[in-house]
Amino acid sequence: MTVNETATESLLLDRDGPVATLTINRPDRLNALTYAMFTRLPDLIAEAAAMDGVRVLVLRGAGRKSFSAGADISEFATARSTPEQAAAYDDAVLKAEEALARFPAPTIAVIHGHCYGGGCALAIACDLRFAAADARFAITPAKLGIVYPLASTKRLVDLVGPSRAKFILMSGIDIDAGRAAEIGLADEVHDDVDGAVAALTATLAARSGVTQRAAKLAVARILDGVTADDDTHAALREAALASPDYAEGVRAFLERRPPEFG
Repeated sequence: MTVNETATESLLLDRDGPVATLTINRPDRLNALTYAMFTRLPDLIAEAAAMDGVRVLVLRGAGRKSFSAGADISEFATARSTPEQAAAYDDAVLKAEEALARFPAPTIAVIHGHCYGGGCALAIACDLRFAAADARFAITPAKLGIVYPLASTKRLVDLVGPSRAKFILMSGIDIDAGRAAEIGLADEVHDDVDGAVAALTATLAARSGVTQRAAKLAVARILDGVTADDDTHAALREAALASPDYAEGVRAFLERRPPEFG
């Protein structure tokens, strides 16, 4: 399989000061993702990570009808017609999720409307999920007779627990935003979700990137079974003490002013 040129137009990366925004741009198809788009995502995420001064990455769908309806099933007959093609497709999806999960700064999925299938998996790979009141969530492998990769399934289990993960995966049912928040699939629900995310990104951009990067790594390690301090965590703490952020944080506290982190 090869990445076609339409993937460039269907994924947009923009920047506004410390906030980079990655937009799934196929509103006419409810922002469904093609194989080419999944394949392009890691490069765009790496491009955002390389932007000097970017402190937050926002993932969203174009318009307000849909975050993403998931993988574009209309191409499955050609893109997933053999075991080899299916394996390549699944690998591309997983690499996109992993790129989001490994992004060094906080990541936020802003969810309007549909958040289904592979689109929902991308949202789950973000650190936070803020949903509009009209958002709908579903993960639908049971409607297609496919099995999600273990890493994707683990992220769902980490969010909602094993029983609810089985319920979601085995039923493929549609969940509204309120229920998604109740079970941990969404972090917050807002009538003005864009305004809420704008406020949060401003807050995150004003906090210590040293602390945020360490928190992401620490939580990921805990979810992978590390439950006691070790050399890796000790190194994170020592590096923080030696960082400009620590010096600025203490100085700002003593001077009774907001810190100005680099």
